[in-house]
Amino acid sequence: MQVSKRSVFPLLLTLTAAAFTSGCDDASDAVRASTPQLKTDLALTDPAYYINLGRELQQSRKYDEALAVYRKAIILDMENADAYNGMAEVLTSQRRTEEAIAAYRCAIDINPKNAVAYSGLGNALADRKRLEEAIAAYRRSIDANPQQMNAYTGLGNVFAQQKRIPEAIASYQQALNAPEKTETAQAIAFVGLGRALQTQGRIDEALNLFRKATEVAPEYTWAHIFLGHALANQSQFDQAIAAYQAVLKQPNERKGNLGSNHAIARNGLGAVLQRQGKVKDAIAQFEKAVETDLNYEAAHANLQRAKQLSAQLPSLTVKSPI
Repeated sequence: MQVSKRSVFPLLLTLTAAAFTSGCDDASDAVRASTPQLKTDLALTDPAYYINLGRELQQSRKYDEALAVYRKAIILDMENADAYNGMAEVLTSQRRTEEAIAAYRCAIDINPKNAVAYSGLGNALADRKRLEEAIAAYRRSIDANPQQMNAYTGLGNVFAQQKRIPEAIASYQQALNAPEKTETAQAIAFVGLGRALQTQGRIDEALNLFRKATEVAPEYTWAHIFLGHALANQSQFDQAIAAYQAVLKQPNERKGNLGSNHAIARNGLGAVLQRQGKVKDAIAQFEKAVETDLNYEAAHANLQRAKQLSAQLPSLTVKSPI
């Protein structure tokens, strides 16, 4: 199956043990040469079957398997934007952002009005700190489908990074007013809006939004994390501890530049325990945070300070940054 001459964007296709670079025009040959043959006993020639299977594998966090399944869909139909979108989402989950960007661009090349691909592209570009390009991608997504909320949320996140807080708040509010939204997408927008309001000192409103996020999507652990941070800053320690513990009941995962949710929750727990004068318990949590994410500098710093405090004034209640 040969694709039309349609794209100048590169696609980094992940193969068995190494990365292979091809243009979209050459992707058919690259995938065909490097993907195991489909099992003949299945006799499945419908790419939709593999796309649906890929989504199920994504939800189960079986990313390598999902990626292989999306490749099979592409073998069957090189013009299937959904297959490229699925591949890009998996690559994003695997922190292979440049490959994800290329895959999203192939999806857009197939369908220039692909709102989902533009929104995903915006997320990937934002992750690489290419913020103006991300804004352009989100706006293209909104132009393609102004009814869906993800691009508005993405815009809000970028504006917040740029300290354009009024614009961020307006974007989050547009996201929450959009008719097409999932529970998790709502929770993400609630959290974004809450964080923006925090910067304006509107703490009660922010707390309310974080709580709404945990109610709408209890499995969205970042809502619990930001709720825990806000409660700790208000010295509501028992509620903060409960919020962090809710995170630890969910699977450990990384999200973009935020890092590991378990490591951040452990670090937050340690900070609260230290402020309660439970320095040894705090040390144990900081150590677990470091074990979970060796690159988490805040946990390393808090662990060192807690150990110094334990050696000098073990019974003293002091404040520790989250």
